[in-house]
Amino acid sequence: FHEIIESRIIGSFASVVAILAVDMALYWLPNLDKEFVVIARRVIYAIFIAIIAHMLIRVARLADAYYSRLPTVNRKNAFAGYITVGSFVVYSIAGILIVSVLMNKSPLYFITALGAMSAVLLIVFRDTLLSMFANVIVTTGDLVRVGDWISVKGSEADGYVTEVSLNVVKVQNFDKTVTSLPTYTLVQNSFVNWRGMFDAGGRRIKRSIYLDQRSIRMLAKQELEEIANIPLMDEALRLEQQSVAGNPECADGPRITNSGLFRQYVLAYLQQHPKIHHSGMTLLVRQLQPTPTGLPIELYCFTTDTRWPFYEDIQATIFDHLFAMLPVFGLRAYQSESDFAEADVTSRIVDLKRDALV
Repeated sequence: FHEIIESRIIGSFASVVAILAVDMALYWLPNLDKEFVVIARRVIYAIFIAIIAHMLIRVARLADAYYSRLPTVNRKNAFAGYITVGSFVVYSIAGILIVSVLMNKSPLYFITALGAMSAVLLIVFRDTLLSMFANVIVTTGDLVRVGDWISVKGSEADGYVTEVSLNVVKVQNFDKTVTSLPTYTLVQNSFVNWRGMFDAGGRRIKRSIYLDQRSIRMLAKQELEEIANIPLMDEALRLEQQSVAGNPECADGPRITNSGLFRQYVLAYLQQHPKIHHSGMTLLVRQLQPTPTGLPIELYCFTTDTRWPFYEDIQATIFDHLFAMLPVFGLRAYQSESDFAEADVTSRIVDLKRDALV
């Protein structure tokens, strides 16, 4: 019932009744000039057509409100695009009928004239027509909603959608500027909608630590025994021993590299981290192709908090810890020689600092 009141359909019905009452009164009022009656009826019929057209649009909006509330839909203004196009068609037909009634001409007369002008109209209203049909695709396909974070390739738009209208989509960027895009841009070009990330409840971390390849080596048995008591190191050792079991170099016992053990430590660390998704989302630590700037060890996981400041804080805290742990494995992060040069070979020795780690 609330939607019926909001749609103002009752007002349209009341207007129809009122205009019919005025038309009937013309029959009952005596001594009216015939010419006046003819003109009055033309005006009444024109108003009647306009009211009916407006009422049809209100009925369509009421149907859209009920449909959008269905549990299987649960999306505001699901048919907004169709209603926009329908409104254009209904009002165009109503306009032709109103003019034909007022001028006492056949509607075909005006339709024929419009047909001759159609080529000119298509050129003049090209952008409007493109945006109108793009709006149908955007709204009915649920490509963009108000409140979505989108990034549009080839434009400055990178922020939250504040308005989706017939012709324009407005995006408030993170620097508080507003970018206005033609609606058809979202159909013609690719764009990223981050709504799926928020709905899934996980935001991806995909970042690498670049190891100095000169610091990668085998760990001695004594070194393994010394670092075994560090938290999570027992799990990392188990994972690495399981990984190298059966390899040719392990015929006389496990041969463990500091980079391999570090990679397993990172995995064990992420698996125990309370702010990282541990099931249902990808969690892996992998070694990528060596580069001139070092050997990449990439973290691929998802945080449990998708909010930007919290996501950045979680990511920074994880990498702060991992960079601080590199000397424990006798590893170094790659840094260009112009900024950093190795003091001597002793810098490659495992650095425990046991008091700080246990």
